[in-house]
Amino acid sequence: MFIKQISIIPVFFFFVILFYSCNNKNIIASVDNIELSEEDAFVIMSHLGMNPNDTIELKKFIDEWCTKEALKSEIKNEYQDTWKLIKLREGFFSGDLAKYYLEEIELKNKLDTIITKKEIESYYNTHKEEFVLQDYIVKALYLKIPKYIDFKSKNIDEIYLLKNDQDLTKLNSYAKLYAENYYFNDSIWIYFEELTKDVPVKKFNIDNIVLNRTKTYFSDDNHTYFLNIIDYKLKNDVPPLDFLSDKIKTRIISIRLQEIKEKHQDKLIKKIKNKHEIIINI
Repeated sequence: MFIKQISIIPVFFFFVILFYSCNNKNIIASVDNIELSEEDAFVIMSHLGMNPNDTIELKKFIDEWCTKEALKSEIKNEYQDTWKLIKLREGFFSGDLAKYYLEEIELKNKLDTIITKKEIESYYNTHKEEFVLQDYIVKALYLKIPKYIDFKSKNIDEIYLLKNDQDLTKLNSYAKLYAENYYFNDSIWIYFEELTKDVPVKKFNIDNIVLNRTKTYFSDDNHTYFLNIIDYKLKNDVPPLDFLSDKIKTRIISIRLQEIKEKHQDKLIKKIKNKHEIIINI
């Protein structure tokens, strides 16, 4: 009998824990009695165009959420008439949000998202001034490894220069083993700022690094960085079409969606209003 009781206890606690975990959201922040679950945060961030898997963006969003909830709580507790006005305005303006999402759902079904190469080229040729570069774009190699690693024993200080046909293969193999960050694609342009976002290049003359197609490596307290600038496009220049292709597609689709909205918006609103009982007592 004693043995049976012992065996039942872990099973009992297992079901308690299972029940609790299934009924308890992962709360990542709270202000007074208002809670923010991880699931809700991810949904809101995704709709705001933020990346919930990016630790920095997640922290920024949580800080902003906490600030807004604290402000709401303060005015709710201290200024009830103003809080009532806020809730009334919230209800009124939520209709605009509903309209936005209904248009997105209804009208996107009518949207032609196929963009031909000829359309992209035409838009590029007639709107070049919209795409003038604010930063250098480059074709480059970038490698970041922990400082304690003896890269010279593998001749990485020579291989990253890509002087020989086999160097890239060797570097790829090395990067898989040791790199904390690695980039190389000589067929795709990338913003220099994006390439070096985790590289301490600000203490250097960036213009010289890019314009001289610098091949360099240097270390800080924790890492060693390798840069090999293969090609570049100047600031204030117009980037090549292949760099802008996806951006132009997005713009053309946005223009088409706006045209559909202007054409069908009134019909959509009328159709939705006809589906609901509307009473006006005035």
